[in-house]
Amino acid sequence: MNDSSSDRAVSRRSLLGTLGTVGAAGLLAGCSTDERDAADGTPSNTGTKTPRSGGPDGVSRTYFDQGPTVRLEEVATGLTSPSALVTAEEDADRRFILDQAGQVYVHDAEGLQSTPFLDLSDRLVALGEGLPNWIAYDERGLLGLAFHPEFADNDLFYVRYSAPSDDSALDHVERLSEFSVSADGTRADPDSERVLFELPWERPIHQAGTVEFGPDGYLYGALGDGLNPYNAQDLDTLKGGIFRIDVDGRTGDLPYAVPEDNPLVGEDGRDELYAWGLRNPWKMAFSGDRLIAGDVGQATWEEVNVVEAGTNYGWPLKEGTHCHDPQLGTSSEEQCLVESDRGEPLVDPVLEFPHFDEEGDAVGFAVIGGHVHTGGVDALGDEYLCGVFTSSFTAASGRLLAATPQESGTWPVRELQVEGGLDIQVLSLGQDGSDSYVLGTRAPLASDPLSRDEGVVYRLTA
Repeated sequence: MNDSSSDRAVSRRSLLGTLGTVGAAGLLAGCSTDERDAADGTPSNTGTKTPRSGGPDGVSRTYFDQGPTVRLEEVATGLTSPSALVTAEEDADRRFILDQAGQVYVHDAEGLQSTPFLDLSDRLVALGEGLPNWIAYDERGLLGLAFHPEFADNDLFYVRYSAPSDDSALDHVERLSEFSVSADGTRADPDSERVLFELPWERPIHQAGTVEFGPDGYLYGALGDGLNPYNAQDLDTLKGGIFRIDVDGRTGDLPYAVPEDNPLVGEDGRDELYAWGLRNPWKMAFSGDRLIAGDVGQATWEEVNVVEAGTNYGWPLKEGTHCHDPQLGTSSEEQCLVESDRGEPLVDPVLEFPHFDEEGDAVGFAVIGGHVHTGGVDALGDEYLCGVFTSSFTAASGRLLAATPQESGTWPVRELQVEGGLDIQVLSLGQDGSDSYVLGTRAPLASDPLSRDEGVVYRLTA
């Protein structure tokens, strides 16, 4: 069958119906195998498409402006699902790579060390087990790592992970814990765990997970809405928001302190909340004093937000800059709300892109928040780098984007041209000061990625 506009519309409708129902690609929950096949034009009850040149069929080639060409240098393989790359303030040339399966590995001048710096696999919820069939990628696991700004002196660091719950009404708990390193400083001490909080999680999805220290010395963390969109507008829960805490102090009986200038201190709502109205801010990072977060969409749009104190980003009343109906799970251009029930303005993102272009071809599902590049790739200057998890459910088909930060309004965005092509689903981006890294898996969604060690880390080069 030829690649007609009617074929594209059938595939688009088939996938959109499932996306709207289950919140697919949110982060990465997709649709059933048949519907994912339909989205890519492979045989199904919706017919087939003629493959296009240059990549998976049914994928938009022209939505983004063309950006500069870059190369990717492979620096680590054999991982399952590399979910973050971070560094510590220390006199050592090493990077710490999280594997969602439960390990933290050190990457140094000799490559990826085989012995984990930390292994929490025995403390995680059982990944891949008991998931509904509409979840294509288990979002639980080891999700975030941040080293204390004074790590070189106090040996402390912090992790976010999904732990089992004794409550049968819950799927798991999201845990934030403090650890210290062993006496010789080369490994973490697994017995040093100090739990800062555990949040009940009813569903195996929308945890987000990034934790990062800001320039103010406080710890910021991202939490998804738990697949209940109304959580994002409920200030009595941390779900669907960004929290901010002081790990060096204590407030009352809490194992941490609440900064006095947090926006809800003395107001209704959780004192720890810093910003809210987010769906699933899978990845975020500070670039200077600016916190930038990607937020995975549901019906139609992916978005990136500059996170500021006390700001409401609109979910589920808006998706990106567009109106959203949380009852139907659909977005449109009609009768947009501009403020919450509390009278807060709903702040628009600085970057957005749709799941499909006007021709019905896939642009991408699940934005992967990144950082402003300050390294040696001159063509990127001070561009904000972010990723697209995938634009296909049957092939590894991620994308890399570069946006030019602006003082106000939306940021112009281009797609990086990767020499030799990009052969991964993009899971995360990282940096070590001078270099930017791209993390992902070569396993497509249809092949159960968490059962295969096809995770890879690339260094971005000119």
